[in-house]
Amino acid sequence: MSVEIPKCAIAFGSVAPPQGDVIDLRVHLGCTKEVSSFDCLLQNWDKKYSPGGTYPITVGIDGHIDIGRGTNVPQIITLHVESVKCESMPTENYIRVSGRCWGEKLFRRVVTKTYTNQKGEAIVKDLMDYYAGLSHVRDTTELVENTDTTYTKLEYENTPVWDILKYIAGSADLAGVIGFDFRVAADAKFEFFARNSKISSVSLTDKIEVSEYRKDILGVRNKIKVYGSQGKNFPADLDSWSESTLGWTVVSGTLSLEGTRQRKGTYNLRVDAAASVEGNIYRTFDALCKPQTFVVWAWMPGNLGGGYGYVRLWAPDSSNYFQANIKSILEGQCILQWGLISLALGPNQMYDADSNPNGIWTKTGNPQWSQVSGLQLIICTIGAASYYMYDGNFGFLNCSYTGTFEDSGSQSLYGLRELTETDEELSSDNECTLRAKAILAQLKDPAEYLTVRSTVIDYGTTPILAGDKIHVTLPNENVDADFRILSVEYYVDAKTQTLEITMELGREVPLLADYLYTLRSKTDHLSRHKLARII
Repeated sequence: MSVEIPKCAIAFGSVAPPQGDVIDLRVHLGCTKEVSSFDCLLQNWDKKYSPGGTYPITVGIDGHIDIGRGTNVPQIITLHVESVKCESMPTENYIRVSGRCWGEKLFRRVVTKTYTNQKGEAIVKDLMDYYAGLSHVRDTTELVENTDTTYTKLEYENTPVWDILKYIAGSADLAGVIGFDFRVAADAKFEFFARNSKISSVSLTDKIEVSEYRKDILGVRNKIKVYGSQGKNFPADLDSWSESTLGWTVVSGTLSLEGTRQRKGTYNLRVDAAASVEGNIYRTFDALCKPQTFVVWAWMPGNLGGGYGYVRLWAPDSSNYFQANIKSILEGQCILQWGLISLALGPNQMYDADSNPNGIWTKTGNPQWSQVSGLQLIICTIGAASYYMYDGNFGFLNCSYTGTFEDSGSQSLYGLRELTETDEELSSDNECTLRAKAILAQLKDPAEYLTVRSTVIDYGTTPILAGDKIHVTLPNENVDADFRILSVEYYVDAKTQTLEITMELGREVPLLADYLYTLRSKTDHLSRHKLARII
């Protein structure tokens, strides 16, 4: 296929190198995950572009690069020169000029501000207007598109503009689908738009010269567990563990229910044991994420004598646990309350188990506060048979909300591949489960990627842009689908007089907002709360 040779026009400030001075030119267009960049190698005879030369090119100046074919040479990038490097040999002299698009302004400023009850697009516009200084209007058309997401509270302290933009783009939704893209266009205008909403007008039919199609399971995850904020009690009814013997395993002694001396509800647990024999019971559960406090009301007649009493928290199993010695506490009727993060010892006295885990809570093995998955109660008296009673409140306070979702089909094909995420904006088990379901839908199948390369693409006046969607057909690979352009690179080689275009493409399942927050834009209590601080 015959095409016209490439043409380029370059401006570095007031310096406009002729195409004859261009050795090679590379422009890389990015979107959302990276800003665009360029690298240009020029002939530099007689220190033409050197400092103090006839046409010096200096760092810090703005400019643009236009690349095309024939009479169509559209602008590809508005640039900012960030590096100038002279390269000389006895008979050859060159200068290499490189930098980024005006998107580099997104990295210059940090934000200390609180956004309250603001739509996603309003926050983005504020960042552009007052921090980045990038225009988002083209010919009276607003380029920051509306979202369906209202953020109840976003609080930032010394946070880069770039980080806030990535957060909004990754969490805002439109018409039930989460995800926006942003880029700085060729004319230096900032664009913010729903992912996969922009379609390239360029056809790749019969124009792909080299392609690489890959499908990998590196990112496959088929069992997702999501932890939310800490605010639930476990069990939800703190009296339920003492209302039934179900769920308890007896190691020694006899477990029964008693309905005459309960503190709450209908029953209390009773454990009978002979002298010098442990009353030993335990129960297991899904791992808790950093429960703040463990509480139990316990009673026994008489005293322990020379015996002992323990509470063990398995974290995550019976070989790795925290243990509290209760012998000195449990004599006669009493109420016990042990805290993991904070333990009430007395007036104005708090125990920090993270900084002093070997204080009241001793460690066996390698227990982790985030993996508490079992409770064991052990008491033994000396000299006489006795019994012990446990009643509500009985369990853990201020645990993380959790949700788990998995796919057995994906597990059969690729093995069990787990992912755990913590999102402290989720405030119920149901929200965590919906979040896990949404992530699973995205990650349970292999990812698809394409790299396509061509020297015969003629895009006219509409360049191919990162963030656009483009259709690709590869008969030999049975590929016939739309792909999102992750990045696109334009490479002009003066020696061969070619313009080679390389595209990195990805295909992904949309992240559905109604899975995630049941259309959180319509549900006020599911709006976003975020404290973001860079220290």
